[in-house]
Amino acid sequence: MERLGVPTASIITHVFLNTAKAMTRMMGVPDFGFVVAQHPLSSLTDEECKSRAAKLAPEVERILLESSARDSE
Repeated sequence: MERLGVPTASIITHVFLNTAKAMTRMMGVPDFGFVVAQHPLSSLTDEECKSRAAKLAPEVERILLESSARDSE
């Protein structure tokens, strides 16, 4: 989506960090930013999920705004 001009913020869990870094290098975007959440997510209650999302939101916002700023240059 980024290549189409749509800002994106990918969220991964920490167990996939090395894989995510390898994929971004392989795809030619080694500096692609993503948000790292603690694993696991599937066992969280709704409230725990909302709490984690609230903690990640500022980083998601930063990535989206930086992407938008790059696209407008």
